[in-house]
Parts: sequence; structure tokens; C-alpha cells
Amino acid sequence: VSLVDNIFILLIYLFAALATGGAVVMGQYLGQNKHEKANRAVNQLILFTALFAICIMIGLYLARNLILHRVFGAIEANVMEASKTYLLIVSASIPFIALYNAGAAVFRTMGNSKVPMYLSMMMNAINVGGNAIFGFDMGVAGAATSTLVSRVISAVAIILLLCSPEHLLHLERPFSFKLDFGMLKKIAYIGIPNGLENGMFQLGKIMVLSMI
Repeated sequence: VSLVDNIFILLIYLFAALATGGAVVMGQYLGQNKHEKANRAVNQLILFTALFAICIMIGLYLARNLILHRVFGAIEANVMEASKTYLLIVSASIPFIALYNAGAAVFRTMGNSKVPMYLSMMMNAINVGGNAIFGFDMGVAGAATSTLVSRVISAVAIILLLCSPEHLLHLERPFSFKLDFGMLKKIAYIGIPNGLENGMFQLGKIMVLSMI
């Protein structure tokens, strides 16, 4: 769990940076009283985050053996097998943790940090409770399953909350599946440098871990 989580922490940094870029763009539109464009930015952030996370998830599945052997090298066979099991299950949670981060950024932009705080507490409680329920009989698969379930529930909850037009920022109806590359460029312009800055430290940790 500890070995593989180093890879997932790097991905979470990337999603958090992307969400930050979206939050800045939404905040700019709100400051200009362009609420329609701000809501369109919410749509674009959620849509692009989902597509980006799905691509990363597929890439992890395709390259999981290469990543594990390249990063961790020669480790005990049972540890490698447990790492593969954990990676296989938790990789399915990547789109959900990405959507949660994006949704949390939207609520923080509105000045409502309570919603992401409560959902984060719920996610961690489900994760810990799931470890207690599954962990004894399922081993590392149980730990991975509880992580997956907690992230799915949190992502679904925050997306449902964003569907409510009562919020200042919300998902438009009907939801548009068309990418607005001009708006995405603004989000990436802020998010990518932030992601590189945070990701380089974690990437350095992974490299040191690999050498050790």
C-alpha cells in the first residue's frame, strides 16, 4: 500500500493543480459578474477532469507491470503481487478522486469550504471503516476496495450537489459534452505550472524510493 500510494499521490497532485486552475478561472468570471461563463467553466472543468483521469487510468492498467518493475525493481515476490493487486483495484478510483477534487475546488471558489470538508471526513470514515470490515479477510484487496468505495461515494455526492441550481456555481443543464478549448487553455495555463511544481517533489520522492 505504501509503495503504490506514492504513485497515486503524484496523480492527486496533478488533479489538485488542474482543479486550482479551474477555480481561478471561475473566480475571475465571478469577479466580472459573468455567471454564465463561470458555470460553463464548471462544466468544462468537470468534463476535462473526467476525460483526463480516464486516460490516466487506462494508461496505468496498460503499463502497470512496467511501472511496478521499473519503479520498485527487485522486491519480494509476495510484495510485488500485493502491489499489483492494490494498483489494479485503486486505479479504478482515479476518475472519482479527480472528480471529487474538481468539485471541491468549485465549492471553495463559492466560499463554501464546509461541503468538501464534510465529504472528506465522510470519505476517510468510509475508508477506515472499510479497512476494518474488509481488511481482515481480504488483505491488501480489502484495503484497496475500501479506498475505491469511499472515493466513488464522495465523487457521486459532490457531483449531485453541483447539479443543484441553488448554488452560485453549478453544472449546467443539459450538460454539454463539448470541449471548449479556449476555456481549457485558460485553466491549463494556471493549472499545469502548479501541477509541475507540486509534482516534481513527489516525483523526486519516487526516484529516491526506486534507488533505495
